[in-house]
Amino acid sequence: MNSEVSVTIGGDRRAVARGARVYELLDGARRRDFVAARLNGRMVDLSRQIESDAEVELISADSPAGLEVIRHSTAHLMAQAVQSLYPGTQVTIGPVIEDGFFYDFAPARPFTVEDLPKIEAKMRELAKANLRVERSEEPRAAAIERFRAMGEDYKVQIVESIPEENVSLYGQGEWLDLCRGPHVPATGYLRAFKLTGVAGAYWRGDERNPMLSRIYGTAFASKEALEEHLRLIELARARDHRKLGREMGLFIFDPIAPGSPFFLPKGAIIYNQLIEYMRRLYQRYGFEEVVTPQLYKNELWHTSGHWENFRENMFLTTDGENRGGDLDYAFKPMNCPGHTFIYRAEKRSYRDLPLRIADFGRLHRAERSGTLHGLTRVRAMSQDDAHIFCTPEQVEAEIDLNLRMVRDVYHALGFEQMEAKLATMPEKHMGEERMWRETEATLGRALERGGLAYEINPGEGAFYGPKIEINVPDALKRRWQLATIQLDFNMPERFDLEFTTSAGLQARPVMIHRAILGSLERFIGVLLEHTGGVLPFWLASEQVRVLSLSEKVEDYAGEIAGMLKRDGFRASADLRNEKLGFKVREAELAKVPYMAVVGEREAESRSVSLRILRGEKSQAMPLSELMEKLKAEPVPS
Repeated sequence: MNSEVSVTIGGDRRAVARGARVYELLDGARRRDFVAARLNGRMVDLSRQIESDAEVELISADSPAGLEVIRHSTAHLMAQAVQSLYPGTQVTIGPVIEDGFFYDFAPARPFTVEDLPKIEAKMRELAKANLRVERSEEPRAAAIERFRAMGEDYKVQIVESIPEENVSLYGQGEWLDLCRGPHVPATGYLRAFKLTGVAGAYWRGDERNPMLSRIYGTAFASKEALEEHLRLIELARARDHRKLGREMGLFIFDPIAPGSPFFLPKGAIIYNQLIEYMRRLYQRYGFEEVVTPQLYKNELWHTSGHWENFRENMFLTTDGENRGGDLDYAFKPMNCPGHTFIYRAEKRSYRDLPLRIADFGRLHRAERSGTLHGLTRVRAMSQDDAHIFCTPEQVEAEIDLNLRMVRDVYHALGFEQMEAKLATMPEKHMGEERMWRETEATLGRALERGGLAYEINPGEGAFYGPKIEINVPDALKRRWQLATIQLDFNMPERFDLEFTTSAGLQARPVMIHRAILGSLERFIGVLLEHTGGVLPFWLASEQVRVLSLSEKVEDYAGEIAGMLKRDGFRASADLRNEKLGFKVREAELAKVPYMAVVGEREAESRSVSLRILRGEKSQAMPLSELMEKLKAEPVPS
């Protein structure tokens, strides 16, 4: 056997000794810049031996793949620290998540935030020790006995569920864990990490199983990157939409209706302004609005496929005349099945298509209580939902039209960047694979025509068809999945929808499902955090607040507020006997865009001293100029 193998790295080919380790290919001065490698496309540790000709791609610490390795390795470091400090604690799983990692433990007592500094200090001690991280393999049966002897009952369950005959283990110092890897070569590579929180979590996510103690953390390749991330976390806390909702008087929650927000008058203004904006777009783009029932007999859900594929997310009920009987009704989680009845209410010809119908009807989904989160995860919602019924030949033009609408909406609402994904056939799906692959290709071509680069999101399509997912990054560098455009050949088939072709034959229409804002509730939560509550003028629930300096100018302040209301602006007058600073702070907390301050001088000259929320200094101006300024504020058409 040849004692050398050929390795291609960075475009260069070289001969190395068979059995050489990947890290031997690195320049010693730069070793700490890399944390793993791809060996013929497969992620491996830097200590992996090269046994045959190979292509090697080094993974830098600050790359997305490198960050995942660092975070996974830091989760192990945290678990080692926990078991060192709290003997007898069992470890379960410790995956990487977006922007960090967590590890679930079974301790003698639940962890609290007070435990985190102690654990973090131990992690730094272990990192400083620069313990070598070593991979080994052993038969699954031997691993089961090993973990059973260690008292790691949860690890035993995990190993028992692995089908492979051999499993991989990672050790650092005297600590050992089950893991696929890869990991950093030594604990000294982990220099920038922070534990961020604790929570309870059920084993395997099942509330029938024991409650575990979860610790969250994050890690980065450099201290500078970590500090920037922590700065954004603090900013996110200040911008939390639940906090802003209280301060701005927009909405409340109550245990009497878990997961269902109560929108207060000011919040309802924002809600309805978004709907009115979408209605203006519908007029421009040829959509007609409909109103459909909320409660349907379950035969509808059997036909649509929701009963088989979505039932666990539906609220089921009985006929009011059949109390105690079978659950024969359900509240709609989606509008699409009901819209098929509007389509087939009359005979359709190719001349009637495309038919574009929109619906702001209430939807209900039985989300688990542990997943509910303010407005961004709710049980009751409305969507800017629409369905297009068209001929196969019209599909491309209709998808292009809806992508243009997406751009219009996000630009108007201050989201300048868009990122796209193509969600493909899930494991549970309706229809033939051939049709799925064709529709996936159709959506991919639409994204390319629209100049949108996209990633594949494998297996995440709806059960009835693939979908385009539009993600937008917010001001805090988080990505939110908002708009969806779904292509569906299955539901028209299941509901036996037809149209008459130009040749007089009967054919199936294609159904396109589309939402741009998505859930209005969720979108408002995202928008509040993106803007910090400083909404566009046209969307602000209170656009102008007139602040009086004394009782002597109350009439004048009230007159200005009345004049503004008559001209269609949302205005109020704060006439309380409070200091100006107090009134200004309250208006700023409420995120009122314009504050018109009036005293005796302003009353005499029929003017105001205008303060602007966005940070401009006060400026004196006559009432006529104020009106011109407000009327010049842009309103999307």
